[in-house]
Amino acid sequence: MSLSSRGVIKWCASVLHRIVAPLQKGNGPNKFQLSSIETATTTYHGDVGWANRPTAVIECPKCEADITQPMSSDRIDCDRCRARLPHYDFPEATLLYFQCPSCGSQMKHGKRHPDEFEIPEWATCSQCRYHWEFEHSYS
Repeated sequence: MSLSSRGVIKWCASVLHRIVAPLQKGNGPNKFQLSSIETATTTYHGDVGWANRPTAVIECPKCEADITQPMSSDRIDCDRCRARLPHYDFPEATLLYFQCPSCGSQMKHGKRHPDEFEIPEWATCSQCRYHWEFEHSYS
């Protein structure tokens, strides 16, 4: 190998390292922090189950204020008008958005089986690609 071809290889390796370095997580089997756009639900960060669902922001049924419900088992309490709802009234409430536990952004959410469930079944953060699923298997 000539001196000039070694230089080209070193230059290519340094360029590749600068491109890949911001995406790398560090040690361990999962080497990358970000997921590819083509695999939007295959992410590094995520949770499964209703008990692990992200913080929900819902609309107060009485005064239309935003109500934050950090855990799925927490009461739905409005700070503005003092409305108090039990946690099991969540399906009747108007969900405004889920808040990403990783970066705090608003998450996109939806249902895959609207005839079977009254609650959202997934939520994904567009900023950091955190993903939450109600269940992975519906069998």
